[in-house]
Amino acid sequence: MSFPMQPQLHGLKRHPYNTKLRLWWDAHWNGLPVQTAFGPLIENYLEKTRRVMDQALQAHSKILAVPLILHYPKALPSYSLLPHNQVISRFLGYLNWELGIIDTAHASDMRNIWCREQDTSDKPHYHAWLFFNGHALQRLGSLNAHVNGRDDAYDGDCLYHRIVRAWAWAINWPLEQMGGLVDVPKNNITEEPCVYHFHRDNHHAYQQVFYAASYSCKAYSKPIGQRIHCFDGSQL
Repeated sequence: MSFPMQPQLHGLKRHPYNTKLRLWWDAHWNGLPVQTAFGPLIENYLEKTRRVMDQALQAHSKILAVPLILHYPKALPSYSLLPHNQVISRFLGYLNWELGIIDTAHASDMRNIWCREQDTSDKPHYHAWLFFNGHALQRLGSLNAHVNGRDDAYDGDCLYHRIVRAWAWAINWPLEQMGGLVDVPKNNITEEPCVYHFHRDNHHAYQQVFYAASYSCKAYSKPIGQRIHCFDGSQL
């Protein structure tokens, strides 16, 4: 399978494959630090990210933010993939169902942003950020497939297991073969999963989350110009 080459973007203010997308080159955007080590970001995506984060904070004073990388199995034939991004809609729908059966005093009220990326692989992968009401959910839980001595893979009640089950259902893949398909980036120093907590009165924590999330806004490796939606998030 062949892929179009990534375009040369140096010095451009608009993406040549979609001129509605504005390129951002500076290390700060609207006073917030952003990642540009991999080339320009797409300002439209930065705007969407900030709107979703701000909407989450307007609804809840505390937010749990979880970054994910969602992979297809290598053994899954590329011709069997759902068209365009139906898989993300299925994933979010299943996850909302999982969240709805949790017995908590507060609603989890999930919001999201996601992007589709594909460079040389025969299948895309997705980066996603999930934003939850921090009064309802405070932690990701175990990333191991088996907890408390149980044999069933990813059958726990923790948030991570619910996320894995949602992705498994979305791609119609057995739970016992889901290892490595839902990545959570790790802290380079502590090796702990990178989950974030921020609230209305902590601008520094907000900046940290936005900086990390800005990686998903990069132009590089997105199949722009192929009539495929590459970035979206919760409707406002």
